[in-house]
Amino acid sequence: MNARARTRSFGAFGSRWTFASAKLLLLAALVCAPVLANADSVTAKTYNRLTEAQDLMASNDVEGAVAKLKALLDDVKADTLDQALTLQMLGYAEMSAERFDQAITHLKRSLALNKLPEKVKYNVGYMVAQLHAAQNDFDEALAFAAEWFETLEDPSPPQMMFMANIYAQTQRYEEAAPYAERALAEAEKPRETWYQLLTAAYFELGRYQQAAVTLQRLLRLWPDKSGYWEQLASVYLVLEDEGRALATLRIAWLNGALEKNSSIRSMVQLAVARGVPEHAARMVEAAFAENLLAPDADILDLLANAWVAAREYDNAIAAFTRMASLEANGAPLVRAANLHIEAGRWASAEQTLRDALDLGLEKPGNAWLLLAIACAEQEKFGEGFAALRKARAFEDSKRAAGRWQSYIADMRKQHEWQQSYGG
Repeated sequence: MNARARTRSFGAFGSRWTFASAKLLLLAALVCAPVLANADSVTAKTYNRLTEAQDLMASNDVEGAVAKLKALLDDVKADTLDQALTLQMLGYAEMSAERFDQAITHLKRSLALNKLPEKVKYNVGYMVAQLHAAQNDFDEALAFAAEWFETLEDPSPPQMMFMANIYAQTQRYEEAAPYAERALAEAEKPRETWYQLLTAAYFELGRYQQAAVTLQRLLRLWPDKSGYWEQLASVYLVLEDEGRALATLRIAWLNGALEKNSSIRSMVQLAVARGVPEHAARMVEAAFAENLLAPDADILDLLANAWVAAREYDNAIAAFTRMASLEANGAPLVRAANLHIEAGRWASAEQTLRDALDLGLEKPGNAWLLLAIACAEQEKFGEGFAALRKARAFEDSKRAAGRWQSYIADMRKQHEWQQSYGG
């Protein structure tokens, strides 16, 4: 996920606005205007017609409200509070109809008149910035929001997070982070998405230690979210602290919060890298038992290799056998046969190799060669030489089969001499 997509998912801006929000701001303007010293007053005629338009919007007749407000706009005097309030409500009506370009135009005209009460003006400015953000016009939103934010004496955490969002969306993470940090510090109940945005900003800035701290705070509040465990483990990997990465995934596993196949695979690979392959393999077996992992070829290969690293050959052979059955391919059985050979279990190696050849191999020459050796070690020389002839038919095993031809011939001679003259 690229930077912009990631931060957008952390602090998405809604593109739909309800009449309730517009109504509250309009009522605030109408209520506040008469009591402001030295301010223009809205006329009774305009007030009544605005109320009528408001009632039309309340009854979901937005188009009727727009028509009434446009007519009113032609009647009110220019450069008055009446005009400012009419433009403001027309902007909200267009917003309700999701005509955001028109809404922005009307609201900006309302603000430009400089007639709205201060508190209402700031709220309208905030709305314009949000509308630009809803249209993914983040540069314009930032230009407007920065000016609006400067007017706030004591900005609230949500207002600070709005600024953090805008800066993040314009990839100005250095400026986004302080707003998010301050919002999280001052909020009584910070939202999950606020932590997410700050974490994303830290990632983009390469501040991985700070990202780890933020993720730890997320996990204290939302310990059942597997994604945060995975992200924290990935941060530790970036910091080259595999021990903490493994410990993080292990805690998530024990808490039942680790769900993704990729995360469990990462945990197993880390365990192998940290020198505890048996631990890794047992985690995979437990994941199978709890249906957290599907036993596909890749994970079975990982499991078998973990058992091999732990020198638990019987378990490794079982994993290779299961893998061969799943794939209907003899290659994993050849690997299992090698383990039998390493343990000196020649009869088991022979049977496993015959099973591998029966299943089919892309390059069967090496299997025929190993079969010849397994047969010879059991003093089944006729079958050994027959397997060698098969091996010599393949280019990749032809030379090795030639060398083993002499060795097995010597083994047969020695066996025959022992049979004739041995005690």
